[in-house]
Amino acid sequence: MKCPNCNGTLVYDITKDVLKCKHCGSLIDIADYERDNAADETEWGDAILYTCRNCGAQLISMDDTAVTYCSYCGSETILRSQMSGDRKPRYLIPFKISKRKCKNIFTKELSKKLYVPEELKQPEFIEKFRAIYIPYWMYYVKFREEPFSLSGFKTYTRGNYDYYEEYEVAARIHDNGLYGIPFDGSRNFDDSIAQEIAPFSRKDLIPFNPAYLAGMYADRANVDAEVYEKEVTDRATEEAINDIRSDFKGINLIFPKTLQQKKEFLQTRYLGHDSVYLPVWFLTWRNNDRVAYAIINGQTGKIHIDLPVDKKKFSLITLLIAAIIFVVLSLFVSVTARFLTWVSALIVFLIGLGFHSELKKIRDKDNHVFDKGYLITDQKDILMPEKARDRLRNKAEQSMSSINAGNVLKIILMCIGSFFLFPIIIVFFSVFATDEGAGFLIFFILILQAILFLRELLLVRHLKDKSSILPSFVSLASVVCNFLISLYHPVEDWWYYLGSIVCLLAAGAMCFDLIDRYNDLSTRPLPSFYERKGGDDNA
Repeated sequence: MKCPNCNGTLVYDITKDVLKCKHCGSLIDIADYERDNAADETEWGDAILYTCRNCGAQLISMDDTAVTYCSYCGSETILRSQMSGDRKPRYLIPFKISKRKCKNIFTKELSKKLYVPEELKQPEFIEKFRAIYIPYWMYYVKFREEPFSLSGFKTYTRGNYDYYEEYEVAARIHDNGLYGIPFDGSRNFDDSIAQEIAPFSRKDLIPFNPAYLAGMYADRANVDAEVYEKEVTDRATEEAINDIRSDFKGINLIFPKTLQQKKEFLQTRYLGHDSVYLPVWFLTWRNNDRVAYAIINGQTGKIHIDLPVDKKKFSLITLLIAAIIFVVLSLFVSVTARFLTWVSALIVFLIGLGFHSELKKIRDKDNHVFDKGYLITDQKDILMPEKARDRLRNKAEQSMSSINAGNVLKIILMCIGSFFLFPIIIVFFSVFATDEGAGFLIFFILILQAILFLRELLLVRHLKDKSSILPSFVSLASVVCNFLISLYHPVEDWWYYLGSIVCLLAAGAMCFDLIDRYNDLSTRPLPSFYERKGGDDNA
């Protein structure tokens, strides 16, 4: 977009909500800018051949970019063919978070991470944040508008008496019964990440104006709106109920039990959808052909970071913690060679539990369990059947909504039990420090490790990298080695030390493999917006 005064480049100034010329500094109200910067386009196979309106160069766009920049003169160009039909955005939320504030949010969040590579803390790296408008589908759901009655109760204790009070309240659904539920419409933007930086507030939605794209980047919607229609009314119903509960804090409101009954009670109905642009700050760290994301909601500042672990930092901190634990235990327990055999086997099993948990996350990621936009488009890349993915999604939803009085009671009991945990551990160590106790405990750990190995055999069927089972097999073999030593019951201590060393080496190998798995989880295939250049990167 060109300045009407000097023909310089205009960019959107987030802090002032105006267009600003990078050359002469002129400030132009967005409503006053009417100049068209759309390119002349021609389809060329799977690509778009377009002509720069400023210098006449012919360029090619081969991805889902809706705003691009000329390689010769740097001028911004809007590709209208990428925003046509129902994919043309009707509304957008302008950026509210400036780049300076964005970098401050990231730096503050990064200070909480222990094992982050130093490169990610460098100012020149943090400067690479990019402002991108992500296409979303905004679905509209309508509820009953009139006030309605709800029953509720409250229980509390005062002095020596327990009180139970019943209520009848007049409730009303927020926003006159109309909810807008956004789902991201970009294949490049994982649904699970989109949920991490949600919500966006509809109060800042304004009619789409290309001027807000000046100096920014934007993609086109490449996921059909119909993909998420099934989830829309479910999510809207739960959001409406949560909003009503927030109006009557302290009172346990009674709603119908099933989701379908809740929909009927609230008179939930789907109205339609619009294409909208929502603001997101992106920072990507590349490692070979994968990238790690730091993503910030451009309206609220909510942040999500998927950053890898630095192995050197992890090793140093882990060794320090291990030394402290060893010193503490040595004060209370007599550490013998036989004692070390079952402790090392236990360490292998505990690390194996963490490894199993990471394998499940990798399975979900490999099969895009929580990225439905990808599932609909790329079924051929997925090893897990659709029914199995649905089952995992439903299980995750149920676990998220299962916070009830029973769970609260469990948490309270766990807190009380933690006060008695330490002396019990000391007694436990003392009992199993004997030869007979150590042999029994290693046998028990072996059974658990074998069960864990069988479960991982089932998991690996749905993993792209089948070698994931090798660390688990090595761990099982190391525990078997320790069990055979305890069963043979040699007189010489060096046998027990040898078994312990084998287990600890297996545990160390699994730890480093676990870090590699975690780094795989925290990085993703190279997206189309990784190499975006030409925009106002100092917005």
